Amino acid sequence: MAAKGSHHLPHPPCFPVELWQKIFELATHVPYTLVPELYEKSDCIRDQHSALEASLVTKRSLVLVCKQWQYMAMRYFYCIVLIRTGLDLLALDRALRNYATGNGGCVGTRSPGQWTRRLDITLDLSDESECEELDRCVMRLADVIKSLPKLEIVSFAIPDSLGPEPDSVIMPFRVLDALRRSANSLRILDWSGDDFFPQVHQLEELLRDLPYLRVLRCRQLVWANGILPSSILSSLTTLAVEDLVERVGHPGEGDLHEACVSLKEFIYYGVYRQFPRGLLIRYGKYLTTVKLYGTDSRWFREALDPLHEHCPNLDRLIFCHSSLSSYDITPLQTWSFPRISYLGVKIEDLDFSDLLRFLEHLRNKVPTLRVFQIICPRVVEELLKERLWASALADLNEIPFRVEDDRGNLLSDRFLESPSGHAIRNHPGIWYVDAGVNQIYGLTCPCRRVSVV
Repeated sequence: MAAKGSHHLPHPPCFPVELWQKIFELATHVPYTLVPELYEKSDCIRDQHSALEASLVTKRSLVLVCKQWQYMAMRYFYCIVLIRTGLDLLALDRALRNYATGNGGCVGTRSPGQWTRRLDITLDLSDESECEELDRCVMRLADVIKSLPKLEIVSFAIPDSLGPEPDSVIMPFRVLDALRRSANSLRILDWSGDDFFPQVHQLEELLRDLPYLRVLRCRQLVWANGILPSSILSSLTTLAVEDLVERVGHPGEGDLHEACVSLKEFIYYGVYRQFPRGLLIRYGKYLTTVKLYGTDSRWFREALDPLHEHCPNLDRLIFCHSSLSSYDITPLQTWSFPRISYLGVKIEDLDFSDLLRFLEHLRNKVPTLRVFQIICPRVVEELLKERLWASALADLNEIPFRVEDDRGNLLSDRFLESPSGHAIRNHPGIWYVDAGVNQIYGLTCPCRRVSVV
């Protein structure tokens, strides 16, 4: 019999290991952060770091519960690796070395690097910028990458504080050589920062050794005589660049057979640069999705003409703008959009009247449009504060295509879900007809209709 006053803690239920692993997976999963989900959000890698850090806290708690949980949760703990500081890099390097020599935390377990699918490096060495310290960190980083042989995603978001100015610190060859260990598994390669970017010829050599790379984001890519390196065109489906530099007079790689080009999506961060019309002339016929980051309405207007002319298969267009004031809406209504079915906009300043004018223009000029999405959460919240609810909903639901918020919901439904929207729904002067009634009466509008009696 147990001594008086002692307490017996109940044993955890004896669930099968497979069930525990499913629980761990659900508890630590962050959507659109791994292949293949990330293919849909490949330009948002840098925006995911806060969510990944929150998930890392949960993973760390799981492995600290007990030895059994440490063993079961190890693959989730190491599935996505974040290197944010020099201490993170040092701890990871030591852990991988210990497992390599048989001294890891879980006896008999192979190196946890076998489970790593994604590596995000956001090192800020502004306080450790001495060359000797930087060289030591680079050596550790190369050793760590070599110990992760099944990487599918690698992201370098190094801030531009490593040297006196951007491009002052070049990606060392030993790090690029370490990436070749994952040549057959690497699918997404992302350089989001200005420092630690490889030299042009070293990048070209690396790309030749990555036969299955599908997404490439880089600050600058050199192409010879208007032709992208053939080594990436056969597998690359998404190309995101800030600048395309043409190497004039270079013999190039010759014309490619059409069957060799897999490029479908082009993302251009042309904030201070001219739109690369030459790329669309050569590769526009392959593109189905284009996403543009620009500075003003004139820049977008100049980009639409080559899109309309050289991209006959374009289906999805997204443009992101830091701000768009009311006086920009008038020229916006004169734009000639390609025959697309989806248009996404990220505009920081947009009121409801400007939105309705823009939607009316799209209704008249883009008959193929099926979805218009506002992909800026803050703008959606501002629109939901519109005071003229009834009039706004009536006008919005006359649009013959879906008008969605940042989460893919109908904007009209978001109005009705808000407190003011409930007041409108129950107002005696307003009648509400759902989508089923629309179909009964032959209405073509896919949205719900709200009108004032």
